[in-house]
Amino acid sequence: MKKRYIACVAAIVVGIILVSWGTAHKGIKPVTWDRTTNRLVVLKKVRHTTKLADFDRLVVNTKLPVVVKPGSVNRVTVQQQAANRRRHPVTTKVHDGTLTVSGGDQRQRGVTLNGLSITGDDEAFDTDGAITITVPQSDQLKTLTLQKSWKVRLEDLTVQRVTGRTGGNFQAKNVTFKQALDLSQGDADIYLTNVTAPKVTAKTSYGDIQVRQSQFKSTANVLNSLDGDITLEMTELGGGDLRTSDGDITVRDNQVAKTLTVQSYEGDLSGMVPATAGVSVQGSTDSDIELFGRSRGATAQVRPHAKVQYRFITGDDGDITVR
Repeated sequence: MKKRYIACVAAIVVGIILVSWGTAHKGIKPVTWDRTTNRLVVLKKVRHTTKLADFDRLVVNTKLPVVVKPGSVNRVTVQQQAANRRRHPVTTKVHDGTLTVSGGDQRQRGVTLNGLSITGDDEAFDTDGAITITVPQSDQLKTLTLQKSWKVRLEDLTVQRVTGRTGGNFQAKNVTFKQALDLSQGDADIYLTNVTAPKVTAKTSYGDIQVRQSQFKSTANVLNSLDGDITLEMTELGGGDLRTSDGDITVRDNQVAKTLTVQSYEGDLSGMVPATAGVSVQGSTDSDIELFGRSRGATAQVRPHAKVQYRFITGDDGDITVR
């Protein structure tokens, strides 16, 4: 009981110290222990500003998470938490109409306590530690170049085109790409929601691909993952090819103008298609194939002369379900 009482008193004292520290720095604010300086620091954001007229192209050259979005500003702002800036400082440079955000690449890999090694990512590399780039509402980026990126998220933007290699995660929500969207280099999870582009080419080795509520007029769209899963839902597209080796593929409630091919060598395929669309399925003798509520053999086809066609193909271990 006495030990518990002492522990409670100690916790209260520490709490009072932390509150006092935050209050002394212009109000009650969150604090954290800075391992580089071995002292308490107040978490706050610092802002670095460049003039809007200076650039219309953006280069992301950092493995810190980056969020690009519009805001009620008259010039572009680049924000980073002060505590993260001390450990992983980034720099901004404008040259020949291009803003380059770079640095912040020394990821902390672990700590050692009493001989016990504990590994883990630094909080600066989580979404909470992201670099936030805010552009004026009316601004339009000509080019977004991914040089050394890890997590990139675009929100509510108009972008001419994206170039470069994706890292661990690429997200776009409410974004219009004026040119074909090429995400064929890299190994990222790719998430597109309410995205418009003439064409999309998304390829990844081990990442998942999710596309929802988007528009791609081309008949040659490509979603390709070696081992990841692919999801295509509520999207308008001319047609295309969805392909994976070991992952599963789900297509649901899409509007296809011509032909959509869905193929997995070892994964399962699931589709919800319009009642007027033509459907062909091709599996193996070991595949479980269900087409509009009926079990089928290794191959089957309905409405072969329909304007819109869905083709489902799987290998030895995959099953197909179409409703």
